[in-house]
Amino acid sequence: SPLYIPNYNVTVAINGAGFNMQTGEPGGVLVMGGTEYHSIDHHGFFGLLKNGQAVIGTMNEYNTIYKGQVQEAISGFGTILVENGKIPEGLNDNELSDRASRTAAGITKTGKVVFLVVDGRQEPVSCGGTMAEIAQMMLEAGCVHAINLDGGGSTTDVARQPGDDELTVVSRPSDGFERS
Repeated sequence: SPLYIPNYNVTVAINGAGFNMQTGEPGGVLVMGGTEYHSIDHHGFFGLLKNGQAVIGTMNEYNTIYKGQVQEAISGFGTILVENGKIPEGLNDNELSDRASRTAAGITKTGKVVFLVVDGRQEPVSCGGTMAEIAQMMLEAGCVHAINLDGGGSTTDVARQPGDDELTVVSRPSDGFERS
């Protein structure tokens, strides 16, 4: 596809789906190079189709619409942040209102992908955000669809700085170090 470009020269990377910290097993769907390595669960997903289109969807949508068309996909982490240009009800519920490090993926009206990494749990340096605050940030970034990815100590942003040959951690992981 003219829209899908394999990136052999990585310039930025973020954490994605949750995983079992003892076994390393993904916490939901994992599709790489068109091969599904781990099946979808109830947390939904962020992915790229074989035609290059970015998608965010539910387990049902994956199984009934997208299965077999997905080139790359990871599991969400339980929360749709923006759906059809609106923030869903319930993002201020108690379990979602804690401030924490957060990572999110979104898609704009024109199909561009937006990634958001917010450091947290390190006051006074960073306080993180609630799910509602992260949803608002994604909406303000132009996202019509957005999903929460794994956060907390997993939240990490790695980039190649101008002039550097290596990638370095540019966020401040709340564990105090980048997870393996």
